[in-house]
Amino acid sequence: MGRTVPSPPTETPGIYQTSALWNAQVRDLNNFALGAPVFAGYASSSQSIPGSNAMTALTLDTERFDLDGGHSTVTNTSRYTATVPGTYFVIATVGWSANATGDRRLQVGLNGAAVIGSGVSFDPSQVVLCGMQTSAFVTMNGSTDYVEAMAAHTAGTTLSTTGGGVFAPSLCVLWISR
Repeated sequence: MGRTVPSPPTETPGIYQTSALWNAQVRDLNNFALGAPVFAGYASSSQSIPGSNAMTALTLDTERFDLDGGHSTVTNTSRYTATVPGTYFVIATVGWSANATGDRRLQVGLNGAAVIGSGVSFDPSQVVLCGMQTSAFVTMNGSTDYVEAMAAHTAGTTLSTTGGGVFAPSLCVLWISR
């Protein structure tokens, strides 16, 4: 069940501020602001990505924090499903194992589709470990909308992401406003 963002206090002539109004308007808004939805998770092991040039959702088996329970490490582990409606800032990263063939891509996905302007791509010219990062602003309804980090490549064979460490695939989601 999703949370709702409390309304800011309003003042009406002749209406006295009671403790119930204070709690519903001022206290609850402050408590929400101090515990707004935020998630950070990553992959502790590598993931095989097929060389078919099709975007693949990156699985996240470890949570650094998930204040609203929008992610599961058991079911749909690639997804963060918003529990509060609003605008979110999403950051996705991926690290690739060394391979100089083809290009690498990363994007933020909203409900399985690319978020416009979130894609990054590069063509490695040397056989080195490489990492990528992208970000996007998305609006989610707070009940069924979800975001994912999605990656693809054109190496012609299966490539692995790096697991754990500074190049681990990761997803960070921060609630910005309603």
